[in-house]
Amino acid sequence: MSLHDQRIEGDIRAKHVKIGRGAVVEKGVVICGKDGGEADTVILGDYCYIGRDVTIRVPEFRLGHYSKLHEHGFLHGVKPLQIGRNCWIGGYCTLDSMGGLDIDDNVGIGAHSQLWTHIQFGDIVEGCRWNSTKYMHIGKDAWFVGHCIVSPVSVAPRSMALVGSVITKDMEANHVYGGTPAKDMTDKVGGQFEERTIAEKESALWKIIRDFERRHPEFLEQLSMGLGGQFDAATRTYKRTYSDAEVAFLKEYTPRIKFTPFDEPHFIDRQDKRAMRETLFGWDTGAAIEAVEL
Repeated sequence: MSLHDQRIEGDIRAKHVKIGRGAVVEKGVVICGKDGGEADTVILGDYCYIGRDVTIRVPEFRLGHYSKLHEHGFLHGVKPLQIGRNCWIGGYCTLDSMGGLDIDDNVGIGAHSQLWTHIQFGDIVEGCRWNSTKYMHIGKDAWFVGHCIVSPVSVAPRSMALVGSVITKDMEANHVYGGTPAKDMTDKVGGQFEERTIAEKESALWKIIRDFERRHPEFLEQLSMGLGGQFDAATRTYKRTYSDAEVAFLKEYTPRIKFTPFDEPHFIDRQDKRAMRETLFGWDTGAAIEAVEL
């Protein structure tokens, strides 16, 4: 079996299915509509992975290139659930899309975490006030380290929640949160990311490529970077060739490094922006589905 071969051992029930190169869906996986029937659309990107016994019950599901959704996850809802490129979802996570959930590129969600977009249980005839749904978008490079519980808040890019955090308020860009309920700890621990110059990023990437070549001499001098090269540290993009060296490199190092194809449009089609387009222009959002090329 080559790096590029698909291995689909789970059950995918959908009217429209697109599966990229090298995608793996393990045994026991079920992807279907909320009621157990057919979903409308399932899109699985190149070299993505879905682990054993994951259950996905939503009308539309997307999982981006090189993203990993590990074993025993439970994903459900009456609205689409989209996960971008280079994401890592640990085992036993619950992702709720009753209000709609979009997880952007490069997001990490540690094992046993729960992301909720609805609260429903109390008797509304008797006057229970707690009955609502709310759309949630997780910004690029956000990271929930593990065992986190997240209510439908705004999660800005590069924000981070430490182990066991219970998130009840919006998270600011490159701020770090911890505790129950979570509080902003950035003043004490600093942000998730430090500032780096382009030269520093290029130096770090070059060391990683050299390390890869030392351990895989069959790929020596097959990867390049910088001006005219394959990988661009300044833009976090790469020229996709599907070579064995490229795929082996990205499969081994993602999510520790994260690059997206420079010529590809955004993988997820944010639901809040879809609704705005439909309201203002009456656009057919189905066109966004057809625009994804695998």
